[in-house]
Order: sequence, then structure tokens, then C-alpha cells
Amino acid sequence: MDAPKGLILFSNTPLGKELNDPTKNMKISLGAINLTFAILVIYWPANWLLITVLLVIIDVLLIRSLISASAQIPLAVNLNHPFMESEPVSKSEIMVKFSENWIEPGNHRLKLAKDSLSCWVIHRQDDDLSVLSVWDTNLKESVLNKHLAIINQAISLNNAVNGSNDEFEDARERESQESTLLEREWLPEEEIDVQGPISRIFTNE
Repeated sequence: MDAPKGLILFSNTPLGKELNDPTKNMKISLGAINLTFAILVIYWPANWLLITVLLVIIDVLLIRSLISASAQIPLAVNLNHPFMESEPVSKSEIMVKFSENWIEPGNHRLKLAKDSLSCWVIHRQDDDLSVLSVWDTNLKESVLNKHLAIINQAISLNNAVNGSNDEFEDARERESQESTLLEREWLPEEEIDVQGPISRIFTNE
């Protein structure tokens, strides 16, 4: 995934690199487990088949977790966004990529849903709960919710820098009164603690 011109992938921001640290630990654990099983085979060769089966099962589970944890969040920001941990000197910009093209998400926070065809759909939390994009992905729901939580925080911080209105609370109220989109399977939102470097930015102001 390449970032749009002038923007930086979330995974390359200071915050993105910080969140990817658990992935490194998982790789180390995977190597240590493989080494342990290799030693067991040397000392207990009669049980090599059982040891091999256990190793394959554990490796598959760890690799699946590793792929999910290392999946790139489809978000890019410019140097003025708070995720870059630097003082903004101009307008903050963000873009998201849920399908083929990078798009600007706008000022409203986003919501994940499944439509009648079991496709992932991203809605803006505006007056009409308008559709922003279909999310073309095979990742699990829990991973998508984590990615979207970070994207929503990026939108809120982008609004704060640019002086835009954050209509998140109004959107929640509108959603509770919505009657025309009840067929959607709305998914629970998840807040991710990404305040480490961000809090330092606003503390210094």
C-alpha cells in the first residue's frame, strides 16, 4: 500500500511504529517456540510425530494472529497531523483507502456495518448516515473495529487542528432516532488507547 503524494502511511508515523511493537514480540515468540520444539525432537525422537503436529498447530495460530496484528491500517496523514507528533504549521490532512482508491473521509466520524449481502460498509455519521465506501477486506471484525477506532481518532484530531466541527455526539443521537436503516447490522465501536504520544503534543501547547 503506497500513500498518496505528500502523505505518510499510518504505519510509518511515530504512533504507527509504536503500535507495531507487539508484532515484533510475536515474531520473537514464534522463533523461540520453533527452537524449543526442535530441541524436543532431538531428545525425544520417538515422539517426533506428536511434537510436529503440536508445532504446526501453534505456528498456524500464531501466524494468523501475526497477520492480523501487522495488517496495515488504511490511513495516511500529512506532516501537520497530530499523529506525526510535530507542531502543525498548516492544514492537517488525512485520507483513507477502504477499496481501490484513496479518499478524504470528511469531518464526520465513521461507522462500520454489514449490508444485506454481508459486505463491510463504511458510513459517515452525518444526518443521513451516508455511505462513504465499501471496505474490501478479509480481516476479522475485531481487527476492522480496531482499525476504524484509530481512523476515527485521526478524524477527530484532524478536525481539532483545522478548527472543524466534530459532530460525533450529534451523529449518535441521530443514529438512535434512525428508522430507515434498521436493516443494517451495526457493529459495536471500540476505542483504542492511542494517547501516549498524542497527549504529549497537547501537553506541550
